[in-house]
Amino acid sequence: MYKKLLFTFVAIITSLILALSSLLYYNYNSSFINTVKGMNENLLSNISYSSVYMDNISQKFCQSLLVNRTIMAFAYSNGSKDEDILNISSAIRTLRELTIPNSYIHSAYIYNRKIDTIIDTNTFYDSDDFYDQEIVRILDTVRKEKSPSLYPFPRKVAMPAGSDKNFANVYTYILFDNFDYKGNYDSAIVLNVDAEWLRLTIASLNKAKNGNDIIVVDDGGDIVSNSSPDQFLRNVSNEPYLHDVLTAAAPSGTYVERLDGKKHVITYVSSDILKWKFISLMPYDTAFSVAKKNGLITLIFCLIILLLGLLFAVLASKKLYRPLGTLTRGIIQRLGPESAPSKNMDELGYLSTAFTGMLDKTQVLENMKRNATPVIKNEFMKNVVTGRVELPTDIMITKRQELGIDLDFRNPLYLFILKIDYYKDFVDRHSEKDRSLYQYAIANIAREITGERFKNEVVETAHDQFTVLADIGDTSEQPSQLTEIFRDIVGKIQSSVQELLNLSLTGTLSSVIDSPDRIKNAYDNAFNLSMYRIKTGHNSIITPETLKEVETGSFIFPLSKEKQLIDSLKLGSGEAAKENFREIIKAIEHSSYDNIITSVIYLFFSIFNSLNRIAEGSESKFNSISINFFNKVSGFETFEEIELTFFEMFDDIIRLKDSAKDRKKNDIVNTAIDHIHADFADKNLSLNSCAESLSLSSVYLGKLFKKSTGKSVAEYITMVRMEKIKELLEQNRLPMNEILERCGVEKSNYFYTSFKKYFGVSLSEYRLNNVKVSGEREE
Repeated sequence: MYKKLLFTFVAIITSLILALSSLLYYNYNSSFINTVKGMNENLLSNISYSSVYMDNISQKFCQSLLVNRTIMAFAYSNGSKDEDILNISSAIRTLRELTIPNSYIHSAYIYNRKIDTIIDTNTFYDSDDFYDQEIVRILDTVRKEKSPSLYPFPRKVAMPAGSDKNFANVYTYILFDNFDYKGNYDSAIVLNVDAEWLRLTIASLNKAKNGNDIIVVDDGGDIVSNSSPDQFLRNVSNEPYLHDVLTAAAPSGTYVERLDGKKHVITYVSSDILKWKFISLMPYDTAFSVAKKNGLITLIFCLIILLLGLLFAVLASKKLYRPLGTLTRGIIQRLGPESAPSKNMDELGYLSTAFTGMLDKTQVLENMKRNATPVIKNEFMKNVVTGRVELPTDIMITKRQELGIDLDFRNPLYLFILKIDYYKDFVDRHSEKDRSLYQYAIANIAREITGERFKNEVVETAHDQFTVLADIGDTSEQPSQLTEIFRDIVGKIQSSVQELLNLSLTGTLSSVIDSPDRIKNAYDNAFNLSMYRIKTGHNSIITPETLKEVETGSFIFPLSKEKQLIDSLKLGSGEAAKENFREIIKAIEHSSYDNIITSVIYLFFSIFNSLNRIAEGSESKFNSISINFFNKVSGFETFEEIELTFFEMFDDIIRLKDSAKDRKKNDIVNTAIDHIHADFADKNLSLNSCAESLSLSSVYLGKLFKKSTGKSVAEYITMVRMEKIKELLEQNRLPMNEILERCGVEKSNYFYTSFKKYFGVSLSEYRLNNVKVSGEREE
């Protein structure tokens, strides 16, 4: 029996230790691989963030130069350099003052194309004399090839004469002013960001001395940053170890590849903004040296535990029936082998120490529970209020005692909601930590003021919303009296929060709650009622009486006003559109909140669907307007905010429409000119025939043509024909009748009069002079 028992103990302990040690080693190895991958990806993500940050501040710097009056005074100058020397000097000084404090900036230029002059932070140059001739070629090439604006491209920039080195590694941004679709522009801002800044930033993030090499490549495979500046712009697209990185569709990843005959862990992270890939090359042996070492330690540790287990099996089998040994072994199994008693400690001492430790841990857990009680209480109350949990009254009473809830769920309760006004501005102005402090302060103010009359609990049911449950006990007040009491309480809370925190709150009153199972219904009613802040405005108190003003009949959207609004936008009348919008709001303001928001969204989509008829060719710009609208629609709090958003959109549409109209007029005139040049030989060519070919009225085309060219259509036709006659007279010795036939002109007195009026000499004199000139050339 003893041998069987001993063999059983040995077999069980050995099997468990081998299984657990294998599982431990496997889990540790997997965890370490994930840790290395996570650390590398986190490092590369931080580097990517730093690069995007560099890109953002570089773009903002270029845009700030574009609105600087002194810089733009030089950029728009079209006089000689001698006349504008003061503007040039001021621009150079301003550029230097703006550039020097920014350590990431290597250099900056402003190019005035009209006077072909470039300034840097020291002086000005003609483009032919400028030391950075590569940027001069780029600025000239942009007229032929449309280059992206404000996108960094790496290059080696030439240094001015007298510098310590000939070239510097930079990322260049170009911002064009008045850049049209043909590649023309008035001026350009060139910013060279020092590549050394990004290299040093990467070095500061990659502090671990584990042989990890970081390289950054662009979408063409050129190195844009590396620990060695000499690698700048070296193309590595054909390197086998980078093939998977450059062709990968995933934004990040890790794999093992051989580099120079040695295994490396290669991790990459892609930047969608810069189109760069950030790559970590870490020697495999370095990355997993700790794992191998710990694997060996784990193996040794498991062998030790195995030997101890065998010894324990022998001892356990001998003392199986001894209660003290059983209890001791049980505690060791509970606390782990590392808690086994030392050689100088007997079983009683060990048990005493173990029980003392367990009591200490219990006390620590109690303290942790006490500190977490407010959070747990708020979460529990939030679940109760929103109906996520439904508990019987007896369990609610138990939870009240457990969490210290200052409510008696057997008494009637009263619920009201407090919402932070201008919440989007509140989020923009304050950090998450500051917002938490403000919300804590609001909850305390609401609890103290309500507590002057009733026991209460303040529950944060949303980021911008607090729900207050007040225990009204055996009050004898009527519902109308309770409404006035809580209206006064909410008013005091609003005043205190405004005075102490400079924040505005909107309060919503609900009704008396007879039992805990009615809390959710009261909250839902109050929450829906709080949406009518859109009508009552900020810092208001909304009561159930507000719903009496809501029209409950079938809702009919004012389609005629919608049509008038869209027609006003088509006609370019922004004020009329705004007035129509006010009438629409007036028609729907007494409807339910759902109908109001649905109407607002419907009206926007109706305007959006009419885009091609309002501002043809401006889809991309209107998409930007629509995105801006949808970013705001979820945060509408009042009708005033809705009106302001729509009015801004109307103004943008009118501007788009006006620009589209001008383009269309130019296209009409250009088409008419092309038609005249193509059909000038047609004797029937006239204003009416041109208008007919363009499907326009002759009056409209005549006015448009005269305004654009300064000539009437008839005058322009005469000019084209006379120039063609001149060309044929000079180049051919054709009979006059044939020349006139080719040019669509009838031989008449009117022609001879028109010829003399146009050229200043008669036809015979012109031909005679032309014959003399030809004869002299032949001699």
